[in-house]
Amino acid sequence: MDREIVILITALAGSFLAGIVLARFLFRKASLIKNSDNTFTLRVPCIGKTSLPSLPKYQGIVIEELLELNRNIERLKRFLDLDFVLKYSSEFKINYIGTEGDMEDGSWSPGRLAYCAMSSSYKGGYNIYLNPNLDMQAVSTTLSWELQTPISPSEVYPFLFLHEVGHTTHAGNQNFYTAVVNHALSGGRRSAKRRKELSTLKNSIERFADRFALRELSRWREGRGAVSPG
Repeated sequence: MDREIVILITALAGSFLAGIVLARFLFRKASLIKNSDNTFTLRVPCIGKTSLPSLPKYQGIVIEELLELNRNIERLKRFLDLDFVLKYSSEFKINYIGTEGDMEDGSWSPGRLAYCAMSSSYKGGYNIYLNPNLDMQAVSTTLSWELQTPISPSEVYPFLFLHEVGHTTHAGNQNFYTAVVNHALSGGRRSAKRRKELSTLKNSIERFADRFALRELSRWREGRGAVSPG
């Protein structure tokens, strides 16, 4: 009796494994063909073909997603005009603009105004983050002194945004990727020479970004091809 049970279990297991192998074979050999009338034909070896209806095209809006988008837009409009952002984001491959800080808990390190990072999206591009808690009058005074160019409080966030756009290779800042790679490859304690090289590279990137931001800010002021950030 026990021998018969073992034979039965073995036969069932063999049939099960054979079924899996056959299913995998059919799945790998199957093909889905789109027809001219937007329907699909599924072809499966040894079985034949069958017609499938086209997938529905949704033309509505998920309300919760719309509400969240609207909240984010209103938050962004506290700092920048939406058209201003879209103009530069489209041209310079800015994928995301947020207010998350540079610290692990999402807060901002002291003195950090904004930063730019490469996007993890398969499309590439960049993410820009702006500190939402700035004293615009104080930052305006500091930027004006450092740049030797008047930056009004209302221009602080437009300038910071443009400065971060100016970090990107699409703005012509070819040292951006070089800095990222060099920083990644020179982890740990660095020699004095290496620290000097990285400092020089960083200063070069920042100077380019400043020049880019001031040029674009000037174009906006003069109304030549830039949308007012308000």
